[in-house]
Amino acid sequence: MLIALPPSQGKTAPQSGPPLDLDSMSIPPFTAQRRELVRELEEVSKLPSATDLLGVGARVEHEVHAQRNLTALPCAPAHDVYTGVLYQAADFSTLSDAARARADDEVLIFSALFGAVSPRDLIPRYRLTMGVKLPGGTPASRWRPLWRRLDERADGQLVIDGRSADYAAWKPPVTAIRVAINAVRDTNGQRKVITHNAKHYRGLIARLALEAETPPRRADDLAHEAGRVGTVELTGSGNSFVLTVVESSL
Repeated sequence: MLIALPPSQGKTAPQSGPPLDLDSMSIPPFTAQRRELVRELEEVSKLPSATDLLGVGARVEHEVHAQRNLTALPCAPAHDVYTGVLYQAADFSTLSDAARARADDEVLIFSALFGAVSPRDLIPRYRLTMGVKLPGGTPASRWRPLWRRLDERADGQLVIDGRSADYAAWKPPVTAIRVAINAVRDTNGQRKVITHNAKHYRGLIARLALEAETPPRRADDLAHEAGRVGTVELTGSGNSFVLTVVESSL
């Protein structure tokens, strides 16, 4: 099993912790690219136009200012730094010991700055998205040649995909079974995608998969576990499926 998650826009700044150590992070083949992106992000963050270049508002200008010295900022486990809806629902910090160990090995959090990280990797708060034009190009274009490094990990595995479109550049190999997680609201037969709640359900389903007594290996195994959150529908065939959580609105 492999669980692919996006980062969250909202991040908590660790108040204490060691500085960033890229050499200690998981997925060593990503280290050189991480180093280049960190260096460029620090330089861009020093520019007067930094907030515009990074596509953020004045309310987070202090965060941009702080990342001028990104390598000196305190770091914490990625699952504590990312604080969006998905991570609130997954609540990694309260997983059982066995599930937490499984998460460390089987969850990949995709990131513009770091490519992909384990929940246990120590990272600082940062502001960077895949489409930002850094001096060496956008993170999206620069990570593209490196995604194949993840294929071996996914070979023959069930890949539970909770990523948004911006972070779904890596496509699992055809030898993997990919299940994307979506959510809709059904109102008198009319269905509408619910983006905010989809993030919540992706977090819940990731947690259920990690806590399962027997980790799901097939799409229907995952659908069985996901049924605990409510009504779900599994569609697709072969190695590509969509698991949809259906909310009913009367």
